[in-house]
Amino acid sequence: AKAQDSDDVANSAHQVLADAATATGEKSSPNSGEQGTPNQPMSLVELVHKKSAGTNDAIGKEAAKGYSIVFVGLEHPISETAQRFEIQIQRLVETFDGPVAIVLNGTTPAIEPNSQLNILVPTGGTPDARLATEIALALTKASTGMLTALHVFDPREDADILRGRARRQGMSILVDARRLGKRSGVPIKAITLTNSSPESAIRRVTRSGDYGLVVIGTSLRQGNTKFLGPRSAALVRALRTPVLLIVR
Repeated sequence: AKAQDSDDVANSAHQVLADAATATGEKSSPNSGEQGTPNQPMSLVELVHKKSAGTNDAIGKEAAKGYSIVFVGLEHPISETAQRFEIQIQRLVETFDGPVAIVLNGTTPAIEPNSQLNILVPTGGTPDARLATEIALALTKASTGMLTALHVFDPREDADILRGRARRQGMSILVDARRLGKRSGVPIKAITLTNSSPESAIRRVTRSGDYGLVVIGTSLRQGNTKFLGPRSAALVRALRTPVLLIVR
């Protein structure tokens, strides 16, 4: 009975991915209904692979095949008792060289199939935040949705020259985000706030806006294992909106 239940779950998961691939193809390709055209040389459903879960390292072995980024959807990817990931994801972030995008709160009804995504992306000037912006732009364009970039200024700089430099840097980050958006054909709304706790500001903006997705980029800390920093861990645990957490 257990083996049958496992097969049913695997087949159900495979069907969900196949349906998503088909919907994506229909939305992105004008000739998606024509098999064998130059725009779609093979069915997207054929690209959805089902692997046996007989090995604990199935995800890591697949990720080692030269992918640039890995997207992960598991029910509980982050440990509830620590700042590390659950074992399957932990192995992946330890061994994969590229960024890992992890979906959180994916069971909430905020994202409907084929809906226009209203996305929030916090900006911080780091390479990880820029990557998050680029991925948010791609998702926004694919869903013909809307993108808001949020930058939080820190008021704790007690010198006027430091405050001025931080503000200029923050505005430069938003200008860069808008430049990326213009290049992608996606208009970006910019929001600036002043708060000594950026995580609190992000939570407040997320609650006050009708956002279907928050895209967050962050670097992992390095110790005996890679793990989320305490502020990042607290932020993603506090958010109830679907989150795409991009780590490396």
